[in-house]
Amino acid sequence: MPLLPTGVALEQIGRGLTDGVDRLDVVSLPFGSGPTFDEAVAACRSQASFVRVPAEASSTREAGEHVAAALGKPRVVVEGGHGPSPDCGLGFLAGLLGVAESDVSGEGLGPALTRAEDMLGASGTDLVCAASTPRPLLGLDSVLAVRPDLDPIEEQDTELTGALTQAFAHRPLRRRQLLGGQAAHPARTFGSGAGGGVGAVIAAIGGRIAPTADFLADLLNVDDALKDADLLVVVEPELASPLLATSTLDALTRAAGELALPVVAATVRSSLSHYERAQWGLHGIFETEACVTLDDAGRRIARTWLR
Repeated sequence: MPLLPTGVALEQIGRGLTDGVDRLDVVSLPFGSGPTFDEAVAACRSQASFVRVPAEASSTREAGEHVAAALGKPRVVVEGGHGPSPDCGLGFLAGLLGVAESDVSGEGLGPALTRAEDMLGASGTDLVCAASTPRPLLGLDSVLAVRPDLDPIEEQDTELTGALTQAFAHRPLRRRQLLGGQAAHPARTFGSGAGGGVGAVIAAIGGRIAPTADFLADLLNVDDALKDADLLVVVEPELASPLLATSTLDALTRAAGELALPVVAATVRSSLSHYERAQWGLHGIFETEACVTLDDAGRRIARTWLR
């Protein structure tokens, strides 16, 4: 059974909450990566241009073309996670420059990054990668070494990784302060593997990388949204440690924790231990097991936590 769009799922949960307790004011806030990111930023498109790299994409060229068309605007944000077919951001770079991918491969990669850095600098655009994975592009825990399900990738193209390591070193050439430190390698830093390597390219040409959760928390003013709340209900399809490692849940539970706000998770299933629940800042978990409707889940949560 396909997952519901986030907004629809939240609407059903909210309807159940209001049915369960009289005079309840429910505020729904899409918050997450992938298609949920599109829903989350839908009302913020006057503040920035948003581009998403689908997890299933085998090429990032289209994202690069969209960014090229948006350069000159104050801010452009590219969201991406850990997909199964990373192209190392080379498609993105080629699309950004409007050239063939062969022009940004091998010995052409370094000069292509320089041209892209000059283009971005001249545009005045704040280019941001909203990284929906913490994994880097290069390294033992990178998107080139580990699959999305965390299985190791046995076959390694050492010639490619060597060329990437050399080309990305000491970049960006003129805006190094945007990286984490003077010695930071943009293809080994947090989230540089996002969008199959788009994060590395953005960091290498003078843009910046921000965790998707932190970016959305700031954009959507999550702290203000929670300050008058009595309960936070988060909706996750599945609560399991490997999946949650790349989720945006921690930003929400952290904000709730600062307000001493209880957090209940609604999910199809959970494999979290009591200790892991505490680690993630969850005070309760309601499992539907695919046999309880979200409306009913909302009613039961309201009657348990809002009496």
